[in-house]
Amino acid sequence: YHSGEKIAPVLTIFIGGNHEASNYLQEFPYGGWVAPNIYYMGYAGVVRFGGLRIGGLSGIYKGPDYLRGHFEKSPYTGESIRSVYHVRNLEVFRLKQLSGDSDIFMSHDWPRGIYNYGPKQQLLRCKKHFRAEIEANALGSRPAEELLRKLRPKYWFSGHLHVKFPAIMKHK
Repeated sequence: YHSGEKIAPVLTIFIGGNHEASNYLQEFPYGGWVAPNIYYMGYAGVVRFGGLRIGGLSGIYKGPDYLRGHFEKSPYTGESIRSVYHVRNLEVFRLKQLSGDSDIFMSHDWPRGIYNYGPKQQLLRCKKHFRAEIEANALGSRPAEELLRKLRPKYWFSGHLHVKFPAIMKHK
């Protein structure tokens, strides 16, 4: 797609995680078109499409890097090749400034605690190694949990844990 050899058949809006080409996506910190019909949300962003307000937060949460700025540059070191895709407080702060309705939100990490709103036992049958983190309330991202509670989107999608897990959280 990037070379233009193929064109995405539908508009594709995406966020980054921990398996993307960070060196390329770093060129779009605020988002942008990475190929025809493919839009990257940047470190954090919101777009409107077809009457829907779509927000996104790229990366995964790692406490030691959360309060740092984005310092990574290519060529990466052993540390920066991982920290480059870590969520930063600045992006979460920016998203917390939003007001009004959110239709869809995407994050790579699951919001912490979301397992309490879906078939937890079914999840544990598939992913037994999640048990200790769930019992310690440590599975998922605290910043994503804060955004879920603040933005209250109608739908939230996350992919980092590589398992389908439907959850219904009624916002108060």
